[in-house]
Amino acid sequence: MLVRPIEFGSPEYAAACELRRRFLREPLGLELTVQDVECDFEEHHFGLFREAPGDATTLIGGLTGRPDATGPDGQKVVRLRQVVVHDEWRSRGHGSVMLREVERLLAGLGYSRLMLYARGEAVEFYERNGYAATGEKAYLIGLEHVRLEKAAPGV
Repeated sequence: MLVRPIEFGSPEYAAACELRRRFLREPLGLELTVQDVECDFEEHHFGLFREAPGDATTLIGGLTGRPDATGPDGQKVVRLRQVVVHDEWRSRGHGSVMLREVERLLAGLGYSRLMLYARGEAVEFYERNGYAATGEKAYLIGLEHVRLEKAAPGV
C-alpha cells in the first residue's frame, strides 16, 4: 500500500469524495453535500493507494486533516476527518497503515497534536492505534461521536 497527499480538486480528490459518499454517508441514508465539502480546499487530503505491479493509482482509502485551533500549550493541532477504506479492503490492517503514515506526514508539516471525533463503532480502532478518548462527545450527522486525541509521532 502507498499513502500520499492528494491535491484538492484533482481526479484523486474526486475519487476520495466518492469513497466518502459511498461508505460513510450512503449507509446512513445521507448524501455528500456541497456544504460537506465547502472547506475542503483548506484541508490536507491523503489517499491510500493499492500498490500492485504497474498500478499505484487505484484509490482504496482516504483521510482528511483540517487545521484546528492551536492547543492551550501552543501545540499545532490537526483534526482528522473523513477516514474511509473501501469495504473490500477493510479488516486487513490497511486503515492502520494509512493512519500511521498520515500521522507521520502531518507531523512533518508541524502538527504536534492529532484529534478526531469517531463514531461508536470506530472508537476501538482508534484506541488500538494509540488514541485516547477525552470524554467529550459530539453529535455529528445525527450520530454520537467520541473525541479522541494523540500526540503526533516524534512529539
